[in-house]
Amino acid sequence: MPDFLLLVVLAPAPLLAIVVLTVRLRDTMRRGGAGALAACTRAAWRDGTGRPVWPGLIAVAVGAAVLTVGLERSYLATVTNGPREGSEVALLTMVLALLAAAGCAALAGLAAAAMTRVRGFGAGTVAGLLALVAIAVGTASAHLPLRATYLAEPDRLPAVVILARGDLLGPFEVFLAALIWALPWPVLGAALGARAQSAGRQHAVRDVWQLLIDLATTDLPKNRSAWGAALRAELAAIDPPAERRRFALGGAWAALRSGPPHGAWVWAAGVAVVVAGGSFAASRWSLAHDQGGILGFWMAIPSVLLLAVALATAWRDRSFGSGLRVGALAGLAALVAVLAVGIPEAVVWAHQQAGYLSTGDAVPPTWQSAVLDVLRPEFLLVMIVFWTVGAVGGAALGTVLGRLRPGAPDDLATAADR
Repeated sequence: MPDFLLLVVLAPAPLLAIVVLTVRLRDTMRRGGAGALAACTRAAWRDGTGRPVWPGLIAVAVGAAVLTVGLERSYLATVTNGPREGSEVALLTMVLALLAAAGCAALAGLAAAAMTRVRGFGAGTVAGLLALVAIAVGTASAHLPLRATYLAEPDRLPAVVILARGDLLGPFEVFLAALIWALPWPVLGAALGARAQSAGRQHAVRDVWQLLIDLATTDLPKNRSAWGAALRAELAAIDPPAERRRFALGGAWAALRSGPPHGAWVWAAGVAVVVAGGSFAASRWSLAHDQGGILGFWMAIPSVLLLAVALATAWRDRSFGSGLRVGALAGLAALVAVLAVGIPEAVVWAHQQAGYLSTGDAVPPTWQSAVLDVLRPEFLLVMIVFWTVGAVGGAALGTVLGRLRPGAPDDLATAADR
């Protein structure tokens, strides 16, 4: 069941990207047939790779390669500290690889949104996707030769109890595989940028600070939209570059810190109660039936709950930002619930010699070890990664569905055509 639920969490982003692209291709074909589609494709490629994009892509690829070499050598040097320490470092690095892939997805989405504001949806999509390709190429070009060298001389690799020598370099391949999941986000970022461009705002981009404010104030809740418009107007009246920079940074930070939407605390409390109750029930059921730990529950159930909460809020407010803010608050509440129930339950498992609460393997030597296992960074990080995916996917899906409601402003897919 947890595997199925995690699939539900991962599905919204690619489905939304397919919807956006399908609507755009359909409308382009209706307007001009295959010839118009070919012309739009050529224009998107030309604008998405023109200067300064392609020099930036080269820089991204080189930076990814250099960073991979440094991180891989540091990682291999670190896991030699001993069997137990090496195992923990290997697991933590694998989780960090997933987190890094999620970060790359977010950055590619932002890059696509920014390029869309300047050159249009097609150019933004191409630039965002090529940014991910550049990261993958740079990482692979540095990792594969190093892997071949280490595998040709396996004695150079340190031994880690839980991993074979060939699997020791797995975290870097996990990162490359996770980048496949990141592919939809440039499309969604470009759609968000296209909506900002078509919502009655200034089309010409004066500088990067205007772009920053435009993106930060896109999709604010209805009760904050006038404030966002005032920020943009005030920035337009400022000429000195230093003042524009200070104002834009301050305004963007204020937009990100906008208070949670109506009902956010109720949603957060509900998520906390469900996660706490579910964690307790899963713990006692697993304990009674010798089913192992409940880490899978912690990854899957809160992820689905956060997806649902973010989707409902974004649908109600027709705002991606609203859904994301409620999802973040509910995620924090879920984390408190996990720790509040997990720590005493870990002690119960230790006293009954049932193993660690998280995975159910081994038997903790002391109750302190059982508690520290719940607080392991790799476990907390992997939960946060999947919870974040759920919240962001739910917010995106809720925004699209909300804008398809009667009387709603232009939906995400339609905006991509403008």
